Amino acid sequence: MKINLKDDIIRYVLRRRRKKELNKSTRDIEDFDISKGSVSNIEKKGNVKPDTLEIYLKKIGLTEDEVIKRAKALEEEMKEVYYQLETIETIIEDGDLKAAKEQLERFQFEEFYPLTPNYFFLQGLICSEEKDIEKAQNKFKQAIKVCKDYALKPRDNIIAACYAELAACSHLQHDLQKAIKYADQGLEAYDETKNKKGIKYKILGNKTMYLLKSSNTDQASRLLDKVWPEVEKLDHGYEDYPVLNLYKFRSTILRDQGHYGEALQCCNKGQKLARRYRSSSKSHYLDFIILSGSIFLLQKEFTKAFERFQLALDSDRDFKSPRRHMDVHTYFGILFTAKKEWPKATMHVEEALKIGKERPDAFRLAKALIVRGNICYSQKQFSEAIPYYQEAASLAERHGYKQRQYTALLKLADCFDNLDEKEKLRDCTETMYRLQKWTQDKKRG
Repeated sequence: MKINLKDDIIRYVLRRRRKKELNKSTRDIEDFDISKGSVSNIEKKGNVKPDTLEIYLKKIGLTEDEVIKRAKALEEEMKEVYYQLETIETIIEDGDLKAAKEQLERFQFEEFYPLTPNYFFLQGLICSEEKDIEKAQNKFKQAIKVCKDYALKPRDNIIAACYAELAACSHLQHDLQKAIKYADQGLEAYDETKNKKGIKYKILGNKTMYLLKSSNTDQASRLLDKVWPEVEKLDHGYEDYPVLNLYKFRSTILRDQGHYGEALQCCNKGQKLARRYRSSSKSHYLDFIILSGSIFLLQKEFTKAFERFQLALDSDRDFKSPRRHMDVHTYFGILFTAKKEWPKATMHVEEALKIGKERPDAFRLAKALIVRGNICYSQKQFSEAIPYYQEAASLAERHGYKQRQYTALLKLADCFDNLDEKEKLRDCTETMYRLQKWTQDKKRG
């Protein structure tokens, strides 16, 4: 037999001939010579004996040569369709959803068409951009289901990409554990030999972020340690931000571990890479400026830290990256608190809180609230600090940011202790105990 039934295009030709051209069901094909199960195996799994396939071909009125000829023509057609679908993905990334929808509407694929998963994926991306998260999830799951139902083997990493987007949807829904699970499924589905290679680094970067936000810092560190030799050898021919995220989180972890020299070195390398993509990824370029400032801040090099933070603001005077402005003003609050310049500290953190409430970002907002409480606490204004810590703890709890919650509760407990509020202190310490126990259980697990 010349026909390779493991080829998605071959099986598509066969199924389309039966369903669309002959309008026959599997029951119409089956008889004493060929069972319904054998028809399904041919069209789905491609696992039958040569004589069974020969019977099937007679039933649908095609020779092997005709099937191969059709498959070759279809393969050429699919190359152009794939090119167009990739271009539509770029249109979505550029934010022109109306144009992307108009382009997608031109295509009418059967469910078993080999590029249908890519079609559903793009629909999911559009829904994500429109903030219709539930519909987006359904589209990504539909793409995965189609592959399973018809035993499709996409020639790119579209399935890994679907899992990456499902993880991102779960993150937006504040379910970090599910986000991590989907990220793992994406890494498992990833195939080094296929197109969309950059999706691996997107998933790795996002998984690191999910781990950090869910207070699994040790796991995040181990993950980056494992992949770092590979990352450093990359030629950086992948799309920009997946690799940049890895450098950002690596720098962050090194900084938090007190390895300031290594953190700064990693940060500087990331910034050099980000400079190449500044036109399309300005926010990541700003991340490295801010991150380097935070490293200097921890080293108490206040002048260098101030200059980096101010540089970040000046680099985005048109306010295209508001969340980075929020980061800077929060860090300014920390810096001026350390210098006991309370009015300046308060002014900057209030600006951070304003941005955070206009453009909700619970992770950043919880931090800004803690810093605002610290300004009061540092001046022994314990009663004034309490509402900020309480709001931060509540916000962090709702979104699963356990380390932020613990930090806020620790400061809150200190305030209650200073005010001799024994009952409230006890409530805080009980919650902190449960959080600490959860952390220890995670480490052991």
